[in-house]
Amino acid sequence: MSLELWSTFASFATFIVIAATAVAAIVQLRHARSGNQIAALTELRDAFQSPECSEAMSFIETRLPELIKNSKFRYQFGNRPARTEEFHDAINDARLIGNYFEDMGALIVAGLLDAELTLMIYSSDLTRAWELLKPLVCISRRGRGGSAIWANFEYATMLAYRWIEAHSDGGYPKGAPRLEVEDEWLEADRAYGAQYSVA
Repeated sequence: MSLELWSTFASFATFIVIAATAVAAIVQLRHARSGNQIAALTELRDAFQSPECSEAMSFIETRLPELIKNSKFRYQFGNRPARTEEFHDAINDARLIGNYFEDMGALIVAGLLDAELTLMIYSSDLTRAWELLKPLVCISRRGRGGSAIWANFEYATMLAYRWIEAHSDGGYPKGAPRLEVEDEWLEADRAYGAQYSVA
């Protein structure tokens, strides 16, 4: 064999080794990225299920819709120096939920969370929180910072609305068979609920 042929074989072998190394590195990066996303989603879930977050979500679902009608509350929410102890907890609860979803949105924007997986889990929570906090978003955006305030929250919510529209059956895979689920209490519960219906 000539020296040129040996050189060609050596070059080809080197190429194979480099290509195999690159493929192995890509596989390792994918595994690391998946591991990081699982860790991030686990942390998000733990934070969302914490007593503080649960209480804050309960506040924005039950008390905020009435409280938002209070001019004094709205003024204090939009003007940090004017805040008093009276609305301290209410403002903190609203900000906790808004900031939670802002952080989630930032992780999606940065590519640190897979949007599809995150929306499969959180789309209804995102849209519900956005609808409840939308008046406070408007108030916050009146001042300095404008539309940048909770922009990642807004972006994640926009993606959530799109995801919900595209997945009418939630995350259930299209074409997969469904299990039969019999609602044995349907009639009894309808009859019970009828006594509370407003005529």
